[in-house]
Amino acid sequence: MDDLVTILIVAFPLGMMILLVKYMKFIHNQPRMEEERRQKEAKENSQPANQTENDV
Repeated sequence: MDDLVTILIVAFPLGMMILLVKYMKFIHNQPRMEEERRQKEAKENSQPANQTENDV
């Protein structure tokens, strides 16, 4: 029983540290992902406008 408790006491903080590192990477990449999303939206919005001008 003591071994199980020891394993849980060690595993929980290790799991939390792993999740913390993943979250830090996610937060660090957020501005870059947001900028890429805006560029894609701007590109998609500009293309249909050009197509309608060519159709008319």
